[in-house]
Amino acid sequence: MHGKTMQKGATPQIARYLRPSEQKMTLSKAVIVYMLGGALGTLWEVIFNLIKLHRYVECSGSVFTPFNPVYGCGALVIVLCLRKFRRPEQVFFLGAIAGGAVEYFLSYCEETILGTRSWNYEKWLWDINGRTTVPIMIVWGILCMVVVFLIYRPLNKVFESLPKKAFRIVGWCCLALLAVDMFFTVSALFRYAARAAESAPLTAFGEWIDKIFPDSFMKKRFPSMKFR
Repeated sequence: MHGKTMQKGATPQIARYLRPSEQKMTLSKAVIVYMLGGALGTLWEVIFNLIKLHRYVECSGSVFTPFNPVYGCGALVIVLCLRKFRRPEQVFFLGAIAGGAVEYFLSYCEETILGTRSWNYEKWLWDINGRTTVPIMIVWGILCMVVVFLIYRPLNKVFESLPKKAFRIVGWCCLALLAVDMFFTVSALFRYAARAAESAPLTAFGEWIDKIFPDSFMKKRFPSMKFR
């Protein structure tokens, strides 16, 4: 009883020793944060396009799962970098910078590796090489405050209450699912870009990818992707 009373009223410094994993980003936590951020990002993009275009647009950015990699990576970077900050203005400022940096980096990698661009802000106010823009970075800052204070911290308490072994197994299973999805997504994107450049597959695996993920499928799954 005395131990429970001490733990309930413990200061953050003491609580760190009583529950050493509370401030630690474990693999399972990271995977769930990525999936949650990716799913919410996909939902946001679908709603945005419904309002703007009055029609459903596929926005998951993957061939199998609904977890958008841009939003998944963004959520993970937000939590990794900002989960220990206490002041909202700190989270907003650093989150705006980190969110813009992630968006810029992913856009650069996509164009460099695949020769495609899935978004372009050149017509937006205060754009940065068309890869991100100040208004979007402000949105990232607001989103960071929501993610850190309203989503991750309450969610982290749920994580800490779960059986650690079971949570670890779930994390590894989800990671395996994401790894398979990422492998086939990247493979399909490479062949999609290669077909646009009229490059024939060099292996049987490439021929199989072309049959399973033809242009008709890829155009529907990645509607905003533009080739250089």
